[in-house]
Amino acid sequence: MSKLTPTHIAILKSLSAQHGPVPIDQLSGLPTTGGELEAHLDHLSSRGFLTRTGKAIALTEVGQAALAQAPARTIAKARRKSASAPAPAAAEGQPGKLTKKAHLIALLTVETGITIPDLAARLDWLPHTTRAAMTGLRKNGYTIDKLPPLEGTRSARYKLIEAG
Repeated sequence: MSKLTPTHIAILKSLSAQHGPVPIDQLSGLPTTGGELEAHLDHLSSRGFLTRTGKAIALTEVGQAALAQAPARTIAKARRKSASAPAPAAAEGQPGKLTKKAHLIALLTVETGITIPDLAARLDWLPHTTRAAMTGLRKNGYTIDKLPPLEGTRSARYKLIEAG
């Protein structure tokens, strides 16, 4: 799983102010440009935080959930973050890091639910690790609903109903 850096949060925050897909060149206040911006967008897209269609990008529900869980201190830091400085590594439980558990919870809050293979791909985990983490959430008091597969698919979908 990847960390959300202040640059990532600045990009997600800029997208959250827009409605629907937006051309990349119309986003304002981004701390980076050019190839570096493309690399950040590719990373966020591969993790499911945003979608890309041609030169337009849009924030996904997963991106909105991750942004909502980002500490205010990190969001403020993202506003003044320069593109040349590397993101500081945060210790477990400190602001600035979206933990594996928090990322799993964010992915499970998607309105349509998400399958185990999709969760495993987005978290960069093996399927049995993903199932074990969901079991851990259940043991910690979270309620996860099992939804039927979408039309034409075989994998059940899971959605977080109640936080523990």
